[in-house]
Amino acid sequence: MKIKVLLLSNVKGLGNAKSIVSVSKGYALNYLIPKGLAKIVDEDTALNIIDESKNVEERKITQAKNEKDILESKELIFKVNAGLNDILFGSITSKDIEEKIKKLFGLEIDRKKIILENPIKKLGVYNIPVKLYKDIQAELKIRVEKE
Repeated sequence: MKIKVLLLSNVKGLGNAKSIVSVSKGYALNYLIPKGLAKIVDEDTALNIIDESKNVEERKITQAKNEKDILESKELIFKVNAGLNDILFGSITSKDIEEKIKKLFGLEIDRKKIILENPIKKLGVYNIPVKLYKDIQAELKIRVEKE
């Protein structure tokens, strides 16, 4: 006899956390539930959990699209000291960009989401991709000018 369980953590060969799977009653009662890996769900609870996860997903997508619009609405301007051949004294890193985004836009964007292969070391205009959520990515325009 099969029953539906909600996985509370990843179980190899069965599924990821927060997914609902059908397993044999014995496996659920003797292994998954005692170890705290799953809990039994009925049809109504399963449908509610699925609906809730869809709502969370939709909210995250909406938030990412809003953040994309905000980030692409303006350019970040960094005023820096530069020497010969427009080379900076120091560099602009993803941490600097993260702080500037927080200050200018009021957004909390993790610097790991700012895709900056190498620190910026020269004056100029740069388009930096920012990965916001799954397939949603913003192009952040950065202008580096001499002080």
